[in-house]
Amino acid sequence: MRIAIISTFRHPSRLPVKEKTCMQSATPELIAGLCPEDAEIEIYNEKETDIPLDRFWDIVFFSYLHSFYEHTKVLSTIFRGAGMTTVAGGRHASLFVEDCLKYFDSVVVGDPEGNVPRLIRDFERGCLGRIYDHPPVDPADIKPYRYDLIDFRVNKYRAPTIEASRGCPFACDFCVLVANEQYRFRPVKAVVRDIITQMRWNPNFMGLFRRTLVFNDNNLGGSPNYLRDLCEALIPLKKTWGCAITLNVLQDESLIRLMAKAGCRYVYSGVESLNQDTVDGLNKPHNQLKKLKNIIEKTSCNGILLSTGLIIGADGDTNEYLERIPDLLSGLNFFGITFLGIVCPYPGTALYRRLLREGRIIQGTTIRDFDGYTVCHKPTNMDPSELAEHYRKLTISLSSMPNLLRHWSTALLKSRLPRYKSVVLVSGLEMRKLRNNLINETRTYVAGRDPIEQWDLDQMQELGIPPQQISPSGHLLRQRL
Repeated sequence: MRIAIISTFRHPSRLPVKEKTCMQSATPELIAGLCPEDAEIEIYNEKETDIPLDRFWDIVFFSYLHSFYEHTKVLSTIFRGAGMTTVAGGRHASLFVEDCLKYFDSVVVGDPEGNVPRLIRDFERGCLGRIYDHPPVDPADIKPYRYDLIDFRVNKYRAPTIEASRGCPFACDFCVLVANEQYRFRPVKAVVRDIITQMRWNPNFMGLFRRTLVFNDNNLGGSPNYLRDLCEALIPLKKTWGCAITLNVLQDESLIRLMAKAGCRYVYSGVESLNQDTVDGLNKPHNQLKKLKNIIEKTSCNGILLSTGLIIGADGDTNEYLERIPDLLSGLNFFGITFLGIVCPYPGTALYRRLLREGRIIQGTTIRDFDGYTVCHKPTNMDPSELAEHYRKLTISLSSMPNLLRHWSTALLKSRLPRYKSVVLVSGLEMRKLRNNLINETRTYVAGRDPIEQWDLDQMQELGIPPQQISPSGHLLRQRL
């Protein structure tokens, strides 16, 4: 049996651009680990490489984000036309099953572990089902990734990833996890086993990344006690690693020191806003901004670089606040912003439901617009075009060379721990890449105004595929191209 597993991608600029960064989707390796041992498997991550359209597979699994749906269903339609069986999975597919079944042979809802092996068995017996919706699995049943299928020649900067937990215990109004995943974690012994016996390392740059990995958990600190146990088990491995974590966990300096001792050199935490009222309005009260300056200092002094992201356009944001963000960061003596986005009301979230009730989803919004870089709603204190202009200006400011130099000068000398300085230097390059989102000068960043990628548009017209559009009432509309 020949199987392809594809993680699709479309760049925020809506131009044909790749993102060969350290952190990449591990979904293809995860699903590959659930396939029969005798299957011939190929994995593709479209952030790194193009998808060949001249190959044949028996089954093609697709994993994608909301905003990649139009592109993914085009690929599926092309492959189905060539006689292949296609399967959709991910949060969008779980939410819009009925629409997906128009373009895919089957849809996997929720965790792949309980669904993918069953789907493949049914396919082999000739009785493939349309929907596979097995209950969430016990974390102990999560299988090792197929690290042997990763080609580090395609992306020389990539680090292998692993998951210790899934979901998040918090319920932020804007987060897609709340509607789809419960929080749970794997046995520590299983995580350590996979690192020791299964993981393959990046051999590039004279082995600089050979002992480096990334936890792709949404929140590795969802259980501080579990994180402590995990760190204790990681100490003997002498690996360097990074993770995403919520800000409240970093208030515990003893835990920070333990993480550093276990090899952690990088953490990403979504601060979201420098206005506490805005943070509270997003139902993220565990972000206490009054403690942020101390957290920044403690993490860096203990040898862990804190990187963070901001989102703009939440209720409470004003023109004055958005203009002051660079000054507020200077007051914190902190410049490590590696993500800047626009508040996105992803379907299924509490924020989406509230904005629907208030009639604030912009008319003409399509699923392609739900990418975190497009204004999909009417802000309370400004016009959507004003918010889009703030996004452009802030992106340029935060990724400027003077800002990078400030970041390097304030962070580089904070710690002498091994690999800390190299992580600081690399984080500056990630900051610089923020401006890649602006390379399309025709992009307005307002929903309904920017066309989808030209190749996708041409294929949709040729194949008669309509875009998925969200009406102000929340119903799906099918529109002619």
